[in-house]
Amino acid sequence: MTTASEEVLTRYARRNFWLNVLDGSAFTFGISLVSRFTVLPLIVERLTDARWVQGLIPAIFFAGWLLPGLLTAPLIAAQPRRKPWVLLATIGERLPFLIMGILLLTLPDLPASTLLIIVLNLYAIFATSAGLTSIAWQDLIARVIPAQRWGVFFGLQAGLGGLLGIGGGAIAAAILAQQPFPQSAGILALICFGAMVVSYIFLALTVEPAQTPVPARPFHVFLRGLGPLLRSNVAFRRYLFCRAAIALGLTGHSFLTAAVLERFQLPAAEIGLFTGVMLAAQAVGNIGLGALADRWGHKQVLALAATMGMAALILALLAPTSSWFYFIFALVGAAQAGYQLSGFTLVFAFSPPEERTTYIGVANLALAPVAALGPIVVGVLATFTGYGVIFALLAVIGLIGVGILHRQVAAPVRAGQASMA
Repeated sequence: MTTASEEVLTRYARRNFWLNVLDGSAFTFGISLVSRFTVLPLIVERLTDARWVQGLIPAIFFAGWLLPGLLTAPLIAAQPRRKPWVLLATIGERLPFLIMGILLLTLPDLPASTLLIIVLNLYAIFATSAGLTSIAWQDLIARVIPAQRWGVFFGLQAGLGGLLGIGGGAIAAAILAQQPFPQSAGILALICFGAMVVSYIFLALTVEPAQTPVPARPFHVFLRGLGPLLRSNVAFRRYLFCRAAIALGLTGHSFLTAAVLERFQLPAAEIGLFTGVMLAAQAVGNIGLGALADRWGHKQVLALAATMGMAALILALLAPTSSWFYFIFALVGAAQAGYQLSGFTLVFAFSPPEERTTYIGVANLALAPVAALGPIVVGVLATFTGYGVIFALLAVIGLIGVGILHRQVAAPVRAGQASMA
């Protein structure tokens, strides 16, 4: 990094910190209104009773989030700035919800199968655009936010979004109770889009100076470098294995709404309340766990979050009444908060700054098969075994990942040390 770039980043450090906190908070609030843990499963449940289709929601999300980034990593690394790429690619994250809202409001009498295909395809566009944005966005954050504030930043960003999302959960509950389906889902999608427009404005105001780019590499050369990277960095390789096991365990969260609807025949409005509880816990979890991670360590917070996530699955298996699911979704919110903020930050910490985009790409590639195919396999198995068996199996897999993470993965202190582990 040049001295001039360092001076600009120092001058605008506070501005960039708060602009990106507000960007992420508005985005989190918006996407919470069509949450992949509560509202989207409700939409799918209303349009089809096939259990395996529920598995498409997380599969679409993770395939879109993880796979495109691998293709973009060498292209992004060769650019002096990350912000122009982010601003272009992220448009595709936002527009699908405008289209979804208009279609669900104006064409509610379309056959259920047609509505389902439209919703899933629009969600796939959102997820793919998120994947095209993800590496550039993560590297942008790592550039403009000082390393010692990463935990606080991610915690505040998602935490404020979660606090806003408490109100969003109440809004969702009221709309789902008062408006017919699918118009209710359309209204939520339009509010989501509005929040994402606000988010985009904050993002566009971020100041990012140009930095010396990495020389462009052909994609096949980039791919050839992934194997040696994993062989030389043992700690990072073990971390990816553990995170994949934890990620597979956490896929069970995407089936909780379908399970509670099936067992207790709840009204749609109660799903909105579950959303509010989950987001409140996510807000508290992000703020508290983010601050804790900067002091206690991101590896420890990831293990704690994963344990809470597995506890949610076990409690869902044992729950005698639907009221238990308020606590279960609170655990889900806290677990997802810790998993996201420490999962991001550990990859940053393992990677030297000049190789950060490569490390993020490798992490995405390692998680992609589990994250994209795992939910589909789980959904198919649930068709034959029921959700209870699935929750028990996924909890065991996740806890195995936690155990190995605790015992066999050395947490990086600085990127340079991590690369020599």
